[in-house]
Amino acid sequence: MQYDVVIVGASFSGLTLAHHLPKDLKVLIVDAKPEAGSTVESTGLITSKTRTEFSSFIPIDTYITNPISAIAVIAPGLEDMFVSTVHEPWIYQTDTKALVKALADRLPSNITLKTKTVFLGVDNADRPTQARIRSQGAEEEVVDLKFLVGADGGHSKVAQSVKGLSKNTKFLFGYEQVFFGDVLRGPKPEETIFHYWFGEFSLGYGGWLSPTIADGKKAFRIGLAKMMKDRGDAKQLTETFVKQLVDRGDIRIDGDITKPGYVFGSHIPIGGTRSRITRNNVLLIGDAAGFCGAFAADGIKGSVISGKEAAVLIPQYLRGKIDALQKLPARMNTHGGIMSYYRRQLLYRWIWGVMQRNRTFRAMWNIIAAEHATFLDQFCDSKDKHRSLAWTVLKWRHTGRLIRYAAYWICDFGKLK
Repeated sequence: MQYDVVIVGASFSGLTLAHHLPKDLKVLIVDAKPEAGSTVESTGLITSKTRTEFSSFIPIDTYITNPISAIAVIAPGLEDMFVSTVHEPWIYQTDTKALVKALADRLPSNITLKTKTVFLGVDNADRPTQARIRSQGAEEEVVDLKFLVGADGGHSKVAQSVKGLSKNTKFLFGYEQVFFGDVLRGPKPEETIFHYWFGEFSLGYGGWLSPTIADGKKAFRIGLAKMMKDRGDAKQLTETFVKQLVDRGDIRIDGDITKPGYVFGSHIPIGGTRSRITRNNVLLIGDAAGFCGAFAADGIKGSVISGKEAAVLIPQYLRGKIDALQKLPARMNTHGGIMSYYRRQLLYRWIWGVMQRNRTFRAMWNIIAAEHATFLDQFCDSKDKHRSLAWTVLKWRHTGRLIRYAAYWICDFGKLK
């Protein structure tokens, strides 16, 4: 029961880290789920660059169900839509459960994975040398460790157990249902992800509809995200949303509309990267560290990159280079400036969060619809090239639309009618 590295969390960040650590290290991964991939808390969308990151250690294309080459943005009221298209896929829908399971099944022999196992805490909140865990149906046990990694999501138990580590405090609540059937809207629905701007129907983030394959059959993922204070409304709003799309003829469901194939809810960190992600021999990665780019449908990239780069730095620390872990953010930023984007994302999130009325969302939609041909140039991987949405819309020809939007936004900010 002695390990060089103990990783808490068997999802994208923890499993990526395990795949890249040196094979001479003895590693333990613990996760409370019944098995890796049995449940997921992600829409499973990966960008082209994330696909490349995965391809270096797993046959990622096996787990891609739909290459997506277009985005359709739907205005409040669900009637008006614009489509932005590129020649090559800009994002990919994955069979997320199968992908996570494959990452676990392909672990090197120096890795021990314990599922149905809960991380309970550490012996020393300053510099832990032991972790307490309990597997289902077993007594609590203690494992010795040299290094501890929190890859256990936005509500990281590792962050809570170790003194001085930052914790995520701001979240969206995402709720998603998966149905068998077809998406019927748009020119190429199987290659399109649909983003719904709800406005007053459901403030917080918006909704999405993404085609996929589940159990070898056509399916789609449909969901929305709410501010945490309104998370109790997510299930009912999603059910209403699904019914609206069925009634409009935008989707066709095989079977009972009240019985989706599966459902999940998750907490999505939106407070930015955490300032203190390391303390002595402990490191946070993935969502636990706030490495989440979900505002641009890019949440998995930060998990994979942080896992890869942590795998370089942890051995350096174990060899006595005590400042090695401090380099993680800088090393991550070499991957297309991802850390810089996380900082910009906070501004986008704030602007969006102020908006309260259909008229404000519609005014913004009108501006972006006029630039729909280049909209994807600043989305996902393109954002790594600093193609900001601001430069897409801040043009003289949009002056009237911008004034209207700014007036509505200021009214929302001041809670004026």
